[in-house]
Amino acid sequence: MSSQNLRDLIRNYLSERPRNTIEISAWLSSQLEGKNCPEDITSILEADNSIVRIGTVRKSGIRLTDLPVSEWASDSWVQHHERKQSNKTKES
Repeated sequence: MSSQNLRDLIRNYLSERPRNTIEISAWLSSQLEGKNCPEDITSILEADNSIVRIGTVRKSGIRLTDLPVSEWASDSWVQHHERKQSNKTKES
């Protein structure tokens, strides 16, 4: 599957809510026959302008690597929630 097709799949998955790299990897593995390692997924996500890294998740013993586990969201999700946050601030 091409990187563009993977990005499209991931964008749809992230439109619901933010997900971390491990969630995305597990979901992709369930959608595809082959496995994708988080390093490859991270590269794909970083190359997409409509996907935003919104933070790093604390490790709770689920991974034994030194790679950070990032949380990702679609650009539209971030914009929508920034708007909600700014409206709450104005109402206060």
